[in-house]
Amino acid sequence: MFKRNCGTMEKTSLLLCVLAMSAMLLTGCSNGGMRMPIGISYVSGFEDVLDQYEDNLEIELLNKGYSYVDVDTTYIPVGLSLHPYYQWDDGFRLGARIGPGMIIYGDVDHFQLPLSVTAGYTFMPDGPVSPYVLAGPSYHVASGDYVDGSNLGFTGGVGIELLKGKKFSLALEGVYDSAEVDIDNYRTGGTDGIKAAEFVLSLLFIFK
Repeated sequence: MFKRNCGTMEKTSLLLCVLAMSAMLLTGCSNGGMRMPIGISYVSGFEDVLDQYEDNLEIELLNKGYSYVDVDTTYIPVGLSLHPYYQWDDGFRLGARIGPGMIIYGDVDHFQLPLSVTAGYTFMPDGPVSPYVLAGPSYHVASGDYVDGSNLGFTGGVGIELLKGKKFSLALEGVYDSAEVDIDNYRTGGTDGIKAAEFVLSLLFIFK
């Protein structure tokens, strides 16, 4: 088995970044308009990262003289998301999006966390059902065996808030994210920009 360890410095920096963003938003928006959605998200596109990792590892091992290559990797396309935002009475909203975290582990390691700042609008904010739209810049913090860098992108999406109560509600959300992470391509000798979270579907539990 062929295994590498991700650097602890990258993971520490990642945690500090997430904590700092959460603290900044919560400090600036401490009144009754604050919302704290926490949920489960499925990403479309992360399998492309896995395929690139497996291909790189096979080439790397064959170049080292292995006559047989058995790549052992597992990936998780579903992760937790945190989307704190502040909503004004007229429906305008401003917030941040953290996650979902995406992981590959086994013979190779990869960790990726989407971050974005969004502005949006909630239609019929006082109604029993409230559709909304959001958009803003996005960036993925990434570390792993073959990560070569990350590129700023754009995120935009729609959602609908359901089962609304004074303290709690549910939301279904679909988001497009154009941010790319550059992954080494050992077959071509270059890098490939991969949209690991090109489409994200989320079920969110909103605490008020």
